[in-house]
Amino acid sequence: MIPTTCPAHLNAATVRCFEQVRDWLSREAAIAPGPLIVGIGGPGGGGKSTLSRWLRHHLPGARLLSLDDFRLPRGKRPPHGRFGSHPDANDLPRLHQTFADFRRGRAIRQPVFDPLAGAVRKEIRVPAARLLLADGEIAAHAPVRTRLDRLILVEAHWRTQLNARLTRDLRETHCTLEKAIDLFLQSNLRDWPRFSRGARDAAHALLYCTARRTFSLRRLP
Repeated sequence: MIPTTCPAHLNAATVRCFEQVRDWLSREAAIAPGPLIVGIGGPGGGGKSTLSRWLRHHLPGARLLSLDDFRLPRGKRPPHGRFGSHPDANDLPRLHQTFADFRRGRAIRQPVFDPLAGAVRKEIRVPAARLLLADGEIAAHAPVRTRLDRLILVEAHWRTQLNARLTRDLRETHCTLEKAIDLFLQSNLRDWPRFSRGARDAAHALLYCTARRTFSLRRLP
């Protein structure tokens, strides 16, 4: 589950970058004929959740949907898809139905995946809105990105990804160091290049996050 607080201590260059993305999305939402679904994808630890949380707090009425929480229970995942970075480890039919309900102007249900239990333990209600920010690496996967109205891709050097993932996995999900490295190797270095193929060309906006956690725009309509 993505934290709901607005990220603090962002440097001036990052804020300027995020403001440009915010202004673009405001214009897109204003002219859209119906609710707009914007995917924010990228490899784990690349900074996409920092962008998503900031946008959630600076786009009036925007809702945030955590795609990582649509993971299947660990015991029901196929052997070839152990981690959430693999499409088959996610409940894609439920996610697609959630998108469809949002487009119809309905409130939707956000599952909350418990990483310690390895399963969804509860749900929260997300009210209807004009703009939905769908945050998660699977936003860049072909089966998901074709269901989106816009796609924002956040890229970062592999060392930046590794540092962020180790910090998060060791502190927040209480992984062992061995498991955290295994997650990085499989999710970031194997699954991400394989399943995000074509996402860079398909993305409407492209951002890059440096090792110092400074974001810059590489492409924006």
